[in-house]
Amino acid sequence: MVVFLIDCINMGGAERVMSMLANRYFADGKEVSVVVTNQSGKEANLSRFNEKIKVYFLNDETAGRKKHRAGTLAQVLFSNFYERVGKILSPDSADYALIHKFKARHYEKFIWLRHFLRDNRGATTVAFLNYSIFLSLVSACPDTNVVISDRGDPRMIFPNPTNAAFIRKKYGRANHMVFQSPDARKWYVENIGIDGPVIFNPVKGDLPEPYSGERKKRIVNFCRICRQKNPFLLLDAFEKFHDGHPDYELWLYGDEEPTEKEYVQDFLKAVSGSKCSSAIHIMPAISNIHETIRDCAMFVSSSDYEGMSNSMLEAMALGLPTVCTDCPAGGARAIIEDGVNGLLTPVGDADALYKAMKEIAENPALAKKLSENGVKIRETQNTERIIKKWTEIV
Repeated sequence: MVVFLIDCINMGGAERVMSMLANRYFADGKEVSVVVTNQSGKEANLSRFNEKIKVYFLNDETAGRKKHRAGTLAQVLFSNFYERVGKILSPDSADYALIHKFKARHYEKFIWLRHFLRDNRGATTVAFLNYSIFLSLVSACPDTNVVISDRGDPRMIFPNPTNAAFIRKKYGRANHMVFQSPDARKWYVENIGIDGPVIFNPVKGDLPEPYSGERKKRIVNFCRICRQKNPFLLLDAFEKFHDGHPDYELWLYGDEEPTEKEYVQDFLKAVSGSKCSSAIHIMPAISNIHETIRDCAMFVSSSDYEGMSNSMLEAMALGLPTVCTDCPAGGARAIIEDGVNGLLTPVGDADALYKAMKEIAENPALAKKLSENGVKIRETQNTERIIKKWTEIV
């Protein structure tokens, strides 16, 4: 049995990779379950998963439960005591205290998952994203085969004390750890002594054919609108670009990050106050995004950090000349050879991003070269190749 764990099921890249794997294993005759650790069923988007795959939502499974209330209280009290003592005794004790405190805070979910894994002895758990990884590590039985997948930049999560405690004390107990990029793997090898395979994200298999005609003068991106994606940088670069190229427009497709409403509102205000606001279009995420953007002039990503951007992969596979910030954990750098199949610019550098956009707009030969080389990832990162690498582990 294979049990996939993930924080939530929306339309993100981790969900896409997990659904691809779950559907394939199910089609191959394996027993597959999905455990959603931090979302209720009414909020989830299950369209990517085979409808016959059983999906459990821990928020719903444990809602209103009183069965372990006494145990939960005891765990919380003990973890508070352990945390105070641990700080005095040693760094190791402090780490274990934080891990115990996490388990106490999520005790009902821990109990549910522990019982589920005991009832399915010998199962393999595949956990994506931090919360689900932590829960899988504290809940696994001795005979559970634990696979965890780092999906982002470890340098961004490590400063948090609880994250650091799990990474130092628990990650090494997983049977396998899978990395999205060579840079992420290098960090873990050098800082924690944990190694494992690097498996890139696959390119979506049902993309439209690359476009080869005259392109619309549109610069596009499609992603969540949030601090990580740094849309302010894209706005600054476009304002510089628009001064010399007033016939171009910027189209940004994506839903706002619910936890960053104030940040999103500040960004929308900046757009409305921009000197080129009439050329900027902020649109909600749409299901036919690939058909919509395939004939646009270029794709530009301004992220401060990424694991491996699925938007970047899909834009390249569609033949859009692509510009990405060279952000940690090195997902863009692992795919883009600067000047060959895309352009890389330093993180946070609006002037460099503007110059890259300008170079593509003013150099048709370069744009054509980036487009023709970019589409080659359809072969190098096709779904079958990526699944084969996963099946060597799971």
